[in-house]
Amino acid sequence: MSTRVGIIVLSGTLDKVMPAFIIGTTAASMGMEVGMFFSFYGLNAIHKEKHRELKVSPIGNPAMPMPVPVPQILTVMPGMMDFATFMMKGMMERHKVPSLEKLIQDTKDLDIKLYPCQTAMTLFGYKYEDLIKGVEKPAGAATFLNFVNSGDKAIVLNF
Repeated sequence: MSTRVGIIVLSGTLDKVMPAFIIGTTAASMGMEVGMFFSFYGLNAIHKEKHRELKVSPIGNPAMPMPVPVPQILTVMPGMMDFATFMMKGMMERHKVPSLEKLIQDTKDLDIKLYPCQTAMTLFGYKYEDLIKGVEKPAGAATFLNFVNSGDKAIVLNF
């Protein structure tokens, strides 16, 4: 029985993009066929330049670990997003969590299909050449859903 995993990436924050890639690469490593659909801000995860600039937002994220207790109201202060991102990347490095760049390379090595959303690309003025090498041609939702639906079993996740 073939299982297809469809992962929809709508968010452009590091703390949402990372789990999408981790689950995708894990599913592919387990022999499942995986397709990831990047729409709206999720497109930045496969943009040549912008994927390097993804940040963690502490705003409205009370579970975010901080070195000292910080009231939520202070998370809107200038520099807090950069601080939260720096802190998260440091934790990832200390705990040997693969970087986003490594996970992107893993998706290519594992033949995961990366579908950029045509509608979102038009909306944001992105061109195919703006995206990392190895992504599928821009596609609509129907293309992605046909990929997911053509397996014997389908799992769809949203980030």
